[in-house]
Amino acid sequence: MPDPAKKHPQNAPGPWYVDLNCISCDTCTDISPEIFGRDAERKAYVKEHRPEEASLFVFAVESCPVEAVGGE
Repeated sequence: MPDPAKKHPQNAPGPWYVDLNCISCDTCTDISPEIFGRDAERKAYVKEHRPEEASLFVFAVESCPVEAVGGE
């Protein structure tokens, strides 16, 4: 389960986030490079909330192998 207390500091403000348990697997960024970005260490974060792409965000939540993608 994603930990809201460990949110990546680069997440855009809003309900969606990636926590620091990210293992840099590329799953979420492959699903939606418009929503997810990568930092210098290749850890993912939410760069932009795109409500019109909520289904892709849900797919990323369901696909994350370490459950680092979540929403409030």
